[in-house]
Amino acid sequence: MLFESLTGLHITAKQVQLHTERVGAVLAQQRDAATASFMALESHPEPPEAPIELLVITSDGGRVQTLQDNPGERWKEDKIGVVYNATPTPEVPGIDYEGPPPLTRSVVATMNSWETLGDHLSTMADQRGYTHARDKVFISDGATHIRTLRERGFPDAHFILDWSHATEHLHQDALAGFGPGPAAEAWYERQKDRLWTGHFDRFFADLEALCQRRGPPPKKAAPSDPRRILATDLEYFRTNRAGLDYPAFRQRGWPTGPSIIESTVKQVGKRVKGTEKLWSLPGVEQTLQVVTHLIANDGSWDRFWDAHPLSASA
Repeated sequence: MLFESLTGLHITAKQVQLHTERVGAVLAQQRDAATASFMALESHPEPPEAPIELLVITSDGGRVQTLQDNPGERWKEDKIGVVYNATPTPEVPGIDYEGPPPLTRSVVATMNSWETLGDHLSTMADQRGYTHARDKVFISDGATHIRTLRERGFPDAHFILDWSHATEHLHQDALAGFGPGPAAEAWYERQKDRLWTGHFDRFFADLEALCQRRGPPPKKAAPSDPRRILATDLEYFRTNRAGLDYPAFRQRGWPTGPSIIESTVKQVGKRVKGTEKLWSLPGVEQTLQVVTHLIANDGSWDRFWDAHPLSASA
């Protein structure tokens, strides 16, 4: 190993695991204590020294393989949240819109429920100056569990349905309505343009017409039934209507894509996901704490390591 050749120290994989879980257990305790204090309204963070123009919150899930007696229950979801500040970058005509890059990113993750993640994410946002930010944005998929998290913990944040998930649903609607081929692709491109440019009345009218053309789904229709897909996605877009105003989001210089949460989920997945990796639930929860602190650039890992007694004995 490179480490051994450079230092002359031999550390086994098991030793690395034990040290990681030891540190992760302490990090988890600190996280849980901070969340309990926040939820009890006991924490009052000082206003940030520099004004926060834009604070962005986002969330999604990954997959982790765990030790289970039933092989069908091995894959579990790790829930991940990110808070970052950014400088708005309003759209410039003639240039492809990319949105504002993150400045300082904080990350939280858990194997527990989405409600638990929401509490941790609210705590982290509060620590990052949520109440003092000029603009607050929550960008994500419109799935029910994430919507519930957002409405419970961030009711005053502006919601953005990330463009990738919006177009993913739209493309499956095109295939459900027309089947593979030029007609589906033409319909998809028209509706995508209407969404991007804010022609919502025409967009919803065309989607409703496609649903009517296919007909209502039978009560026992399979999830793959085109009628079920169209009916479900029509409700999806109606429910997430507030997050579709992409022209206004671009004008204000806010993010529209999921690149930050997707890249974070991938970073976490590189450490904990794999067919050869089988985790105990406590072990992966502890490891997630170390991983999220290491990939964040908010200084949380250095603050922990400099201040905690573990640093003197590790």
